[in-house]
Amino acid sequence: MAGEKQIHAGHRQRMHQRVQKYGLESLAEHEMLEYLLYFTNPRRDTNPTAHALLERFGDFAGVLQASEEELCLVEGVGPAAARFLHLLPQVSACYHRSLTKDRRRMQTVEQMGQYLMARFRGALQERVLLVCLDRQRRITCTAWLSSGDADSVQLPVKEAIAQAVRLKARWVVLCHNHPSGNALPSRQDIEATAELARGMFVVGVELLDHIIVTETEYLSLRQRSELPEAGNERLHIFQLREGKDPSAL
Repeated sequence: MAGEKQIHAGHRQRMHQRVQKYGLESLAEHEMLEYLLYFTNPRRDTNPTAHALLERFGDFAGVLQASEEELCLVEGVGPAAARFLHLLPQVSACYHRSLTKDRRRMQTVEQMGQYLMARFRGALQERVLLVCLDRQRRITCTAWLSSGDADSVQLPVKEAIAQAVRLKARWVVLCHNHPSGNALPSRQDIEATAELARGMFVVGVELLDHIIVTETEYLSLRQRSELPEAGNERLHIFQLREGKDPSAL
């Protein structure tokens, strides 16, 4: 028994040295899970648990997307380990949001798209976010409007308009995510965007864009010429002033 503990301790030490020298990405998926589980299992061999997790959830991403309850069903995973693994995507999202928090002035669709991808990173359900900007295209505030399930969410048009008025927005960008990985807009997305653009125009707020994000990409309805202007002459003038560059906000 003592010999087994010594062998396992030596294996852990070699894993620590490998990660320190080459990074976590040098490990196979089962090794990454084995290594991460060290932090909640300081003595026990976590290799069998890592393999069991992959067998149940398919891959590394599947493990991190599982609920705490689902993770606890795997032999060797206790409440602390389940919570630790479940929080990792949220930690990543907070990290990326922190990286972009100082780039407050949004000059291009690319800047806004990268910012929004960071905001939604790790989300497993569709959600809707309203981004409010001032006259210098600086982000003044954001508001979560609604949450749905893995493949649908309702766009609360009246709530979005009320929030824009309450927050004294000059311009707004609407965003929602597609956890499925397909950023293409649905017919409902386009119809809801048209309704929102008309409603925002009535209260003197301009809808600059509706951006759909996944974990790896974003799609701008404006760049696809699917953003209705709802008779908004001031937005048309703004686009002329920007030279109608589709990459400029």
